[in-house]
Amino acid sequence: MNERSSVEFVSPFDGYVFQAAESLIGTNIAVQTTKNILQGKLTAVAPDHLVVNVGGVPFYVRIQAIVWISPNISK
Repeated sequence: MNERSSVEFVSPFDGYVFQAAESLIGTNIAVQTTKNILQGKLTAVAPDHLVVNVGGVPFYVRIQAIVWISPNISK
């Protein structure tokens, strides 16, 4: 009984959303999540989340929770 157990973190990677979001860094966007719509400036993109600045407050949005992303031309 000298077996070592290990923990492995697995996260699905959505390359299409990641790549599309990267092209929008620095612009105002609208993001529809499974809960609501968030509008603000996209400041960073990571393989598992986006950072959207809304009124000076950073919101971290999991990519798995995103339904759609769109440039927000009204702001």
